[in-house]
Amino acid sequence: MKVIEKILFGTGEKGKSADFFWNMCASVVYSFQSAILLFVVTRISGLFVAGIFSISYIVSQTFAVVGSYSMRNYQVSDMKNKYSYGTYIYSRIISTIVMFVTCMVYSLLEGYTGEKLVLIAILCVYRAVDGYEDVYHGEMQKRNRLDVASRIVTYRIVISSAIFAIGVLCTNNIIFSTALLTISAVLLSWGMNAVAISVMDMQQKPQKNQVWKLLFEVAPICIGAFLYSYLVNSPKYAIENILSDDMQTIFNIIFMPVFVINMLSSFVFKPYVARMGIYWNEKKQKEFIKLLLLQVGCVLGITAIVMLAGFILGIPVLEFIYGVDLKQYKLLFMMLLAFGGITALDAFALIVLTVMRLQNVVLVSYIVSLIVDVIFMNSLVIKYHMMGAGLVYGMSMVVILLVSLVGIGMGLVQMKKE
Repeated sequence: MKVIEKILFGTGEKGKSADFFWNMCASVVYSFQSAILLFVVTRISGLFVAGIFSISYIVSQTFAVVGSYSMRNYQVSDMKNKYSYGTYIYSRIISTIVMFVTCMVYSLLEGYTGEKLVLIAILCVYRAVDGYEDVYHGEMQKRNRLDVASRIVTYRIVISSAIFAIGVLCTNNIIFSTALLTISAVLLSWGMNAVAISVMDMQQKPQKNQVWKLLFEVAPICIGAFLYSYLVNSPKYAIENILSDDMQTIFNIIFMPVFVINMLSSFVFKPYVARMGIYWNEKKQKEFIKLLLLQVGCVLGITAIVMLAGFILGIPVLEFIYGVDLKQYKLLFMMLLAFGGITALDAFALIVLTVMRLQNVVLVSYIVSLIVDVIFMNSLVIKYHMMGAGLVYGMSMVVILLVSLVGIGMGLVQMKKE
């Protein structure tokens, strides 16, 4: 236990530099995990099996939002402690159970059977780990120990992913290897979080009468984030229904670098959520706007750099890594990178609206975007194949951003009046 404590808390150093470094590490491994797992499966088991694994991973990823309830930013920015830490824990138990049930019902209604259904079930348990431990990490962040939370995420993902890779390499059995991934993640999360909770004295009893009030208050954020997750992955669902498992794998390969922009942008977002909450609650509009503009500028700069690197090296590097010919998809690849910048701004807008407590605007933006997606997605995929999927994905992300900007503007006007 002392060894684990030393690993998680280091020599006692803490502060902005430790928070930034370990948050960066956690964001990198979290964002690249799907790329690494897909690489392992594609190289060892081939495009067809990789396609099956990809759609199973995507389904579980979509419903992961229900498990986390998108409550982290709300929890961290709850500077007045409207809800106790224990209440957040109790609400997360409910949300993770709902996540598993709804994901399995959806999978059955979609007609998933056999290997896909089993993989989705196992990956749902893995996503439950992500969602449940996040409530502990939100409290750690509020207590200015984002570095400890980020260490736990980093170690858990790296070790469990390595175990998955060894499983695939030794057995070439995707179900067995995914089970190893999940079991190792459960054990690692339980062990490390238990030590951190004990050291930081984070034991609290939930206020059961407040749990449903909390869930109701955050529901618009959760529903909006679920719709957002669906919209990000909807091109892949359309490909699953209209094209082939091989095309599913190819689209996922060229889609991977899009998340590099989100990953790098999260380095900027996460450490400043608590500060944004302070500025907003104290009505410091000038400081609040300055912080917003700084982070938007960072996202735009990151997008430009990634697009330049992608234009020069993207396709050759992806071909080398995955062993698949992608030359004909360069235009789609560059288009997706540009939309990735918009997606990162959407994610930031979600954080801003959460801090402002404008949850209903979040929900409206995703509902409008979903309407656009439903109207155009299948027809464009049928006509233009993967390019059509990319186009509608971009349209959906632009709609979210436009509606969110209107909401943020309204919030700033109201802040000035007060």
